[in-house]
Amino acid sequence: MLGCATSNSMKGSSVDDTSEKDKFIISHSFDSDIKTVFEMWVRPDRFSKWLGPAGASMTFISVGVKEGGTSQWSMTTSDGVTKYGKLNYKKISPSNLLIYTQNFCDKDGNLSKPPFAPTYPDILLTTVNFTEEGNKKTRVTVKWEVFGEATEMERQTFNGLKPVMTVGWNSSFDKLDSFLKSKK
Repeated sequence: MLGCATSNSMKGSSVDDTSEKDKFIISHSFDSDIKTVFEMWVRPDRFSKWLGPAGASMTFISVGVKEGGTSQWSMTTSDGVTKYGKLNYKKISPSNLLIYTQNFCDKDGNLSKPPFAPTYPDILLTTVNFTEEGNKKTRVTVKWEVFGEATEMERQTFNGLKPVMTVGWNSSFDKLDSFLKSKK
């Protein structure tokens, strides 16, 4: 079983501390019911409001949130850089589980490397588990794994960026916490 250590950067979050190669795991508890939190991930109008670091804005170019479907997004970060990506949905189990692959692409949807790391892996497998922790409290656990073929350099880049991933996810979780509070 994977151990978790509490992150100092955010109350209620934890990051996997086992340094398992080619995997990144982070968890956070939200003061909201499981159905509402799950909807924050599968409704693009809500997902785009909180995903990404502080100062980022996200829009969906195309939406296909269903098993076997694909969504394409655009995100502009506070430094003015625009990135594009795709989510390819593998499994959607309402209020419990969401599995999709994700990759960066150009504005036309063709696979590409992200501007921040030319040696980043082409595809990640994302598994999001939603667990009730009591009345109107939900724990979300996100696991990113290098998926498909990847060079050793791509794997090293992924593993080297884990601290940046932690900061990014904590920033997104902060935004999601605020968004959920504004909906009450």
